[in-house]
Amino acid sequence: MSNKTKKGNGSDGGQTKVSKQRSQDSQDYSSFKVVLFYCSLIVFLPVVTFFALKGFVLEQFFTMSDVKVNIAAAVGAVGALHVALGLYIYRAYFGGSDSKASQSKQD
Repeated sequence: MSNKTKKGNGSDGGQTKVSKQRSQDSQDYSSFKVVLFYCSLIVFLPVVTFFALKGFVLEQFFTMSDVKVNIAAAVGAVGALHVALGLYIYRAYFGGSDSKASQSKQD
């Protein structure tokens, strides 16, 4: 009978390890989603901004030469890139403090 109680205690320890692993996996997946979102934002927002400014805004509403339209669209794309990077840095600096604090408490 004492062997059965020992096995029962061992399985509870295994359950704890599995639940900790699942918790760690969900935290990793959540971090991956955040990084993937910001990487996509950093890559695609300037491209979309460039073509939106060039095709829809500057050529339609303003009478400027092609060179000036391209330069203005490029400046807008650089501005969009800086906004995306600023959002990522803000999230990394202020948004990540909760997860770091909870991880140090678990260890």
